[in-house]
Amino acid sequence: MSKYSKMGLSMFIFLGSVLSFLNKNYLYGYIFLLLSLIPIFFIFRNEFLLLAFFKIQKKDMKGFKKYLGYIKYPKLQLTKNQMAYYYFLNGILYSENNIFKSENYMQKALDSGLKFKQNIAIAKLNLAIVSLSKGNKKRAENLLLEAKKMDISGLLHEQIQIIKIQMKKINIGNINKPNPYIRKKF
Repeated sequence: MSKYSKMGLSMFIFLGSVLSFLNKNYLYGYIFLLLSLIPIFFIFRNEFLLLAFFKIQKKDMKGFKKYLGYIKYPKLQLTKNQMAYYYFLNGILYSENNIFKSENYMQKALDSGLKFKQNIAIAKLNLAIVSLSKGNKKRAENLLLEAKKMDISGLLHEQIQIIKIQMKKINIGNINKPNPYIRKKF
């Protein structure tokens, strides 16, 4: 259901409230008035995004993917702030099997304006992992530093430390140097 159809539904219910008040049916008028606020609430809080967040908290990835799949036309169905979280959730969804697609979604989420610092930290951590896998150690270090600043609750401290250890193990400068122990075939 698009945001415009939600607004239309809300207006229709509100008109029912006005008609009820005009017919001196005050109880129905108040009930319709309260019911007209529900679609307005879901304009600013998309029900499928809320359900997807609920499923990810329960670690139900099938349900998570299912509810994200219900959003067919995100530009019509979502506000700008919701678009940021739509991209963020898709970035999380693709982080396990397609990190480059995840990178695109996470970058779009940051550009669209994620609000909460913890979510920004998660996005930057994922971008750091992708940068490290591409061999861009400098960008990965900068993103890890930014993620550490944004992680106010310390939930990502352990993951950041693991990635820092991995960065120390990988010496990007030695990747292109030939290995002296490998014999060349002539």
